[in-house]
Amino acid sequence: MKKFFLFVACASLLVMGAKAQTVEELFKAGKAEFERYDKLFGEYSLAHGQNPDAPDPTVGERATALMNGFELLQKALPMDTVIETNKDGSPKIDKKTGKPKFKVKYSKDIVALLSGHINDVLNVGNAGLMGNDYATSFKAFKFFRTLVGSSLTEGVNFDPQTLGEVSFYEGFSAYQLKDFDGAYNAFKSAIDKGYTENQVVDFRNSCLANIIQGYCDNKNYSEAINYVDKAIAADPSSALLYDMKGYIIEQKEGLDEAEDYYEKAVELDKTFANGFYDLGRVLYAKADKIIEENPSATNAQLAPKLLPIYDKALPLFKKAQELDPDGSKTQAKRFIEDLEYKLEILRPAK
Repeated sequence: MKKFFLFVACASLLVMGAKAQTVEELFKAGKAEFERYDKLFGEYSLAHGQNPDAPDPTVGERATALMNGFELLQKALPMDTVIETNKDGSPKIDKKTGKPKFKVKYSKDIVALLSGHINDVLNVGNAGLMGNDYATSFKAFKFFRTLVGSSLTEGVNFDPQTLGEVSFYEGFSAYQLKDFDGAYNAFKSAIDKGYTENQVVDFRNSCLANIIQGYCDNKNYSEAINYVDKAIAADPSSALLYDMKGYIIEQKEGLDEAEDYYEKAVELDKTFANGFYDLGRVLYAKADKIIEENPSATNAQLAPKLLPIYDKALPLFKKAQELDPDGSKTQAKRFIEDLEYKLEILRPAK
């Protein structure tokens, strides 16, 4: 992962929950956590220089110290800003800026500590990732994303590709932990930033499939529908989400009820192999149902009912195969061969 450094002139950060403490107590505690991180990192760097292949046993502890330092100092910074007042209690106004005057005691040191350790969040994430400590790498990369766009990084221009990469590795770490919900959100963030590497779309799709499958395995269909409906509300142009909703409805109510959702998926994305495959599968199943309901009917009697369905289903499977030529996502080839055989039998020779 690319390394980069951030430079920040000033900051005004969100207050994070903690028990009531004075600015001085928070500052001292936060500074101590950063000093603990710096000491551990120095010891690791020395050991790593002497033995580059040695494991990194303190990365989890370093991550904890680093996050604690940020939390404490982020809480301290806004508390350190005290508005100066007149005798009547009204705020004193700076004639040059037109804004209330304020005084601070620790803010300069707090900002220096915070801005000086931002890059360390990525270093910890990288170290956790390289050591397969996915709990640490997930925590670090996710925390870094919360810093981007906050007042601490105001005025800093980030390379979108780098931010996409951070989001991807956050998602990858969560995926290894089987936190598919957290992974899905991170992969989606990476894709939204234009990140296209490392099969990020497949990872995102796999997360969603695992989430939905988990609900369906437990027959929690209402929860599954609620989950996917929220996702659709946030991303109404996603063919994948409509395809997933079709799958849920199929498990809950049957193929016929799922057809509209598969139709919507195909309508939204003409390159989505699974949508074409699933819509073809619905039609194929409709034809099978007709055959089952008419066990004594001849081919000639069935043909008027089956041919329109097969004629509609075949190009759907062919499109799915075109989009998925190696068959890694669908089994379109098997359906194509079967449909071509059935059409040859049912359609009268000219």
